[in-house]
Amino acid sequence: MLKTSNTLVAAAVMGLSSLASGSALASNGDLMVNQPSGVVVGYWHNWCDGAGYKGGNAPCVALEQVNSQYNVVNVSFMKVYDLAEGRIPTFKLDPKIGLSEQDFIAQIAKLNSQGRSVLLALGGADALIGLKTGDEQAFADEIIRLTDKFGFDGLDIDLEQTAVTADDNQTVIPAALRLVKDHYAAQGKNFLVTMAPEFPYLTQAGKYIPYITALNGYYDWINPQFYNQGGDGVYVDGVGWIAQTNESLKQEFIYYMSDSLANGTRGFHKIPHDKLVFGIPTNNDAAASGYIQNPNNLYNAFDQLKQQGQPLKGVMTWSVNWDMGTNAAGTTYNQSFIKSYGPFIHGQIIDPPKNAPIFSGVSNTRVRQGEIFDVLAGVSATDKEDGNLTSNILVSGNVDTSTTGQYILVYSVSDSAGNETKATRTVEVYSNKPVFSGVGDVQLAVGSSFDALAGVKAVDEEDGDLTANITVTGSVDISTAGQYQLTYSVSDSAQQTTSVVRTITVSDASCAKPWDRNTVYLANQLVSHKGDIYKAGWWTKGEEPGTTGEWGVWQLADNACQL
Repeated sequence: MLKTSNTLVAAAVMGLSSLASGSALASNGDLMVNQPSGVVVGYWHNWCDGAGYKGGNAPCVALEQVNSQYNVVNVSFMKVYDLAEGRIPTFKLDPKIGLSEQDFIAQIAKLNSQGRSVLLALGGADALIGLKTGDEQAFADEIIRLTDKFGFDGLDIDLEQTAVTADDNQTVIPAALRLVKDHYAAQGKNFLVTMAPEFPYLTQAGKYIPYITALNGYYDWINPQFYNQGGDGVYVDGVGWIAQTNESLKQEFIYYMSDSLANGTRGFHKIPHDKLVFGIPTNNDAAASGYIQNPNNLYNAFDQLKQQGQPLKGVMTWSVNWDMGTNAAGTTYNQSFIKSYGPFIHGQIIDPPKNAPIFSGVSNTRVRQGEIFDVLAGVSATDKEDGNLTSNILVSGNVDTSTTGQYILVYSVSDSAGNETKATRTVEVYSNKPVFSGVGDVQLAVGSSFDALAGVKAVDEEDGDLTANITVTGSVDISTAGQYQLTYSVSDSAQQTTSVVRTITVSDASCAKPWDRNTVYLANQLVSHKGDIYKAGWWTKGEEPGTTGEWGVWQLADNACQL
């Protein structure tokens, strides 16, 4: 997440952006966003309608639609589209997504302005990538070209199957990335380098080790894929074999796999805990195996690692599209992954050292959609030795008050001794639902006229009058006695929908015959006239219902007829 200084809060409080200290908001690679704290990585599909392992569907989505709690979005994929064009991988935006290149560039810049990183992922399951010695500079140049054009913040190595060891990939790709990292380092920027190896390739002699060792000191984190690996797992003395597919030992698998990698034990290559991101599938459609049915298994395993002083950097998932997808029955997955793991990861705060600064005012809160929210309003920090440190508070994350949802902010402050305190805060941007009027139940006589929208209105506290947007489902047969139901619905700009069911009762004429000017009516007799039912208060003749006023002979009696 980006850090904002007090001089940059003006952008954040309007829900527009959080800018890096000393940096100006820009696109086309001018702003390179890094994540110093916990990361939630989600891969984004550069194609539409992915088929799931269980028959579901992953739709294409715009980058700006990706839930804000994904603070790292990996664009999939950079690859070789046609060998006739050469063996240097590139990236081509799929036009079926519905975005022009300028739209795509603008959306990357928008995510950057929110403190979120957008990386380009190299490879994928079906990538035919085979680079040869001598391709290093050409490959580096293409990465730089794409980065400067689109505004990417780094590159993720997601080679799978034969591509991992094809040709000279194991030496050429790391060498090219060192060139790219050095290129941007000379500009004062950190080009993120990450990897997504399948975890069996991380043993001491595993196929991904050449990439890791060649990029030692250059890579920022590694998010192994702990899925699609069948019965692969880890052997633990005193416990035995723990397979990735053993749901009853899921917490143990997460803990011992992470512990093995963080310490370079049980036959695995070492990946420091603060560079290790745990990769899991979004749901059962996203991967053949590895889905975590009970999120508490991950919470508990992560807490174990935190307690031993080795908290992980975050989680990764395949993919944001699957999180927004549907299962075989067409039921939405409703972003269950990010709702389960986003708040947990962003809330992973290491206990501050003794005598570290103390925050106040960093509590969860709600703000109405469209209102201004000041991330520092009411927040302060004090230190026993240094006194008031409020002016030194840094805030990562952003709150987009134009869009409803939950946003995570991370506050940090350090004292003169270097003791740092961090705190997290959830900010919910909410919107009131639209409200109907004029949709009460109605009783009509057979043959009378009826307009389903007459007198009906819908208003929204944020959007105003929404009457023109009302939809009505159902029908009323005014020629046939009976009860009919109409459903009125309307949505506001926050995609919140209010629905009301209205009952229309059509009464037979035997209950209330049409009023006749020449007929004498006695007290309590009923008549129908112009769609309404009236009851006489006393003897009357020739007085037209609806014209006699509040104290006249005729009074509305819509509920007098019962079928």
